[in-house]
Amino acid sequence: MFEFLIGVTGGLLIGSTGAGLGLLVTPLLILIGYSPSVAVGTGLAVSVVSKLAGTLMHDRLGHWPGRELWVVMAGGVGGVAVVWWIAGTWLIPRHLDFDLWLKRALAVMLILAAIALLRIDRSRGRRLVERGLSRALLFPIGLGVGTLQALTSAGSGSLLVPVLASTTEWEVPQMAAVSNLFGCVVGALSVGMYFRLGDFDPRLFVIVLTGLLPGVIAGSLASRWISRGWFVRGIAALTTCVGVRLLLG
Repeated sequence: MFEFLIGVTGGLLIGSTGAGLGLLVTPLLILIGYSPSVAVGTGLAVSVVSKLAGTLMHDRLGHWPGRELWVVMAGGVGGVAVVWWIAGTWLIPRHLDFDLWLKRALAVMLILAAIALLRIDRSRGRRLVERGLSRALLFPIGLGVGTLQALTSAGSGSLLVPVLASTTEWEVPQMAAVSNLFGCVVGALSVGMYFRLGDFDPRLFVIVLTGLLPGVIAGSLASRWISRGWFVRGIAALTTCVGVRLLLG
């Protein structure tokens, strides 16, 4: 029952903001007793389904920002490769506590996402474009966010969009399109690692996804009445509290 409600809550957040799986669903699954690796694997698998639907819709609407999209995507794929290398070379062979590292990474990711949400600066993006620096930043942005998403299931919405908003002149539909494709591809490449580790729970995946879908619909309908300023502050406060709780837990 708790798993279904977590799915609904995450869906409400996704529907109203575009972020929610890594910000809320994954940490809440950990807090109710699931291991971090199972929670992250489930979050990544659910994100592939939800982001694929968003990607197809944005493709039909033609919301792509041009060839610069592929620079971000290349960085994201590189980030997944970094995580596979870290897991295969350091964590698994040395029998390190993989769940402990995942939990810490997720906590740090949540706090970084809160900071990014509060520091969105569109004027900074315009200045970077004028100086010709925006394009050069896209690959490292994709690399960093891809690494964090592969480790934590969070980042394609909660971190990538605020960072792109502060480093490019892309409009909201373009950033949303990139976020969906990025989350789908990076999630699909990353979830294989959790299959390999035996940390994927099909039953949990189905329950969370079942709750997520009606939540997304309700959140989309409610988004028009939500004050953006207060909502951003509220989400930043919530993610900071959850992040600190994971660090101290």
